[in-house]
Amino acid sequence: MRATKPVPDALRGPIERGEIGGRTVQLTKTGEVECVRYDPAPLADGHVRIRTVRSAISSGTEMTFYGRGATNVYLHKRWNEELRIFEPGEASMAHPLVIGYRAAGEVVETRAPEVPIGTRVYGSWRHTELTSLPGEVALAQRLPDGLTWDDGVDIAQMGPICVNAAAFGEGEHAGKAAVVFGAGVVGLLTAQIVRATGADPVHVVDRLPQRLEIASSLGFETVDATSTDDVAANLKRRHGAEGIPVAWECTGSTRALHEAIRVVRRRGAVVAVGFYQGEASGLVLGDEFHHNGIRILCGQIGNVHPGQTWRSLRSGTIGMGLAGQVVLGGLPRLTLPVEEAARGFAALQQPGGVLQVALTYDGTA
Repeated sequence: MRATKPVPDALRGPIERGEIGGRTVQLTKTGEVECVRYDPAPLADGHVRIRTVRSAISSGTEMTFYGRGATNVYLHKRWNEELRIFEPGEASMAHPLVIGYRAAGEVVETRAPEVPIGTRVYGSWRHTELTSLPGEVALAQRLPDGLTWDDGVDIAQMGPICVNAAAFGEGEHAGKAAVVFGAGVVGLLTAQIVRATGADPVHVVDRLPQRLEIASSLGFETVDATSTDDVAANLKRRHGAEGIPVAWECTGSTRALHEAIRVVRRRGAVVAVGFYQGEASGLVLGDEFHHNGIRILCGQIGNVHPGQTWRSLRSGTIGMGLAGQVVLGGLPRLTLPVEEAARGFAALQQPGGVLQVALTYDGTA
């Protein structure tokens, strides 16, 4: 880990607001992952300081910022908030990048009398040792006693991503077969929530045997996408042409999106949950999409379902976790000290070996 560094312009605002402090993971313009230390800002009145216990690296969004060939659109175009379009010009984000949205920690300093030291909190802060939150936010994001730190990292955003995705099924999957493409973290959580909201059976499709084994251990019927058989045709032969009303695409592959279109019934729905990078390869919109009148719905978290709020998405995640309907922190993960974050990002480039990576900040893995 590098010693305390001068504050770069790109991080001055977050550091001054108390969002970043202590050991912090940052991505450089050359593609490297560093663990550096930044002095925390003084704690503001009404705020609490949280020492992170766990954060987890997103194997989807965060990996689009990683490496020399990073594909995330914010690194290449400018987001026009007024028009809500990307435009050519100076990119919206600059290096070094401090990213992350899966975290849980403990209050270690308080200037909010209603929040005592020792309060366990979940949140969507970055991979940083120290962060601050307004007292009322910390109270609203207390980690329930029945959930572990590893559960906690998935309550603020990862669980809500998947609860939100399931909501876009509009209940059409209840009592029917459903298909989830992708046995990564998003796919496995989405599949569990789809099942908890009524689908039976739920088929999980993936190319990696290790991930199919995890899906099978959770009680799902698995489908090997590398098989020479036609996945969509086989599932339709089993359930009938009208038997699968909704499919969820959670891989970010446009080829998988095409297969999801093929598997649902006429006028069925495909919920696009993955983060699609680059141009669409293998997506043929003149075939089943055209002839069966398929609806493709953006179920990504930037598009919160009209019947949901962030509060309901998080409470739904907590409720299903406490009820045992959804395995959160129990999903396999490689856990590393924050100083070894570079090793974690590198490991996620081998999805056959690692499902997800968690970072610890207490010196133990």
